[in-house]
Amino acid sequence: MPPRETMPIEHLLESYEAALVQTGYSITTKLLLVKRAELMIRRHLNAGLAYFDQTIINRYMGEIDDKYFKGNMQKKHYERTKREIDRFVSYVCTGRIDSLSSTLRGARQELTPKFEQIAKEFVAGDFHPNTRCDIRWVTHKYFNWLEGQGFIDMAGVGAVHIQKFLLACSEQYPPSTIHNIRLYLKKLYVFLYTTEQADDDYSALFSFAVNREKKVFPVLPKSDIAKLLDTIDRSKTKGKRNYAIMMLGTVLGLRACDIVALKLTDIDWLRGEIHIVQSKTTNPVILPLTQDVGEALKDYILNARPSAVNNEIFLRIKAPHTKLASAVTVGDIYRDCCVAAGLPANKRFHNLRRALGTSMVTNGVSVYDVAQVFGDKNVNSTKPYLVTDAEHLKMCALSFEGIAPAGGEAQ
Repeated sequence: MPPRETMPIEHLLESYEAALVQTGYSITTKLLLVKRAELMIRRHLNAGLAYFDQTIINRYMGEIDDKYFKGNMQKKHYERTKREIDRFVSYVCTGRIDSLSSTLRGARQELTPKFEQIAKEFVAGDFHPNTRCDIRWVTHKYFNWLEGQGFIDMAGVGAVHIQKFLLACSEQYPPSTIHNIRLYLKKLYVFLYTTEQADDDYSALFSFAVNREKKVFPVLPKSDIAKLLDTIDRSKTKGKRNYAIMMLGTVLGLRACDIVALKLTDIDWLRGEIHIVQSKTTNPVILPLTQDVGEALKDYILNARPSAVNNEIFLRIKAPHTKLASAVTVGDIYRDCCVAAGLPANKRFHNLRRALGTSMVTNGVSVYDVAQVFGDKNVNSTKPYLVTDAEHLKMCALSFEGIAPAGGEAQ
């Protein structure tokens, strides 16, 4: 099917909707995707354009990026929006729905040729996929700011300009974003110094700490977890899949992103092990295939999993039977299970991992051992599980005996 760039923009929506129906998307999903496409088409019409223009899409994505990095959009909504935009752009460029683009997301500011080349070379470095888009956003944001100061390349750029940029960012973004900006700028200047495009890496300048707000989430009670699992209807295809997913989170503490990426070849049935490379940390982890998890997986794979060429274990229930889109999908499944069990719908799938870690610590397992099970190289990533160990925290409480209240005597 030929690309759709040459189709008049007002006809694209009808064509896109027909393609979604033909591919087999549900009515709800179709309406959501069509609504997003309608917003993009309206932007073309408001700009007086008769045909598709990638510049309009880039500008739109830039607004979405800015809204997210300013803390005005939740990550779940941000990622879903990006997928909806990518799906529409992919259709326009390829004429197909099932061939989504793998464009590098991030800031879409137009840069001078020199800055564009630097950004391209830097972002192409050895970065984890989870952070590459954020790195690109920071790089483009910085270079775009430098252009606003009259620079066309790195000649003449020094410490004072870095400080001014960080100060400007501090007036727009929350501490968590400032932390990332500082971190990725530091990496950028290491690259610039190594490639002899800067006279210094300014490591001392980037050594300041950013105090980020860290939330302490309550642990999901064991009774709620049991209720959630019992509510799932395992006689149905959807229930078999969802139960297996919940068991991986409950018993093994797998992250949603690792469950989505879990492949048939990752399971060693003979040795009773699951071998994965964690998406977040890239650390290899070997987990025991416990009997309850193994039975849940076996029931889904043999009795409910659609026949497909995909090697991923968990697939969409409805056509097309492709792998689950992202970790957000697992979060949606968890939310639906919570609603069915009468639990608050605002709970997060990561609660299952937190509940497992807390249970291990409460039962006397060393935090270092928990870190090893969870695949955390830094034990500080595991320590938050300690703050919810209420029983052991009580042992640290000091007695008030002998302490007299103000204006009175000790009781």
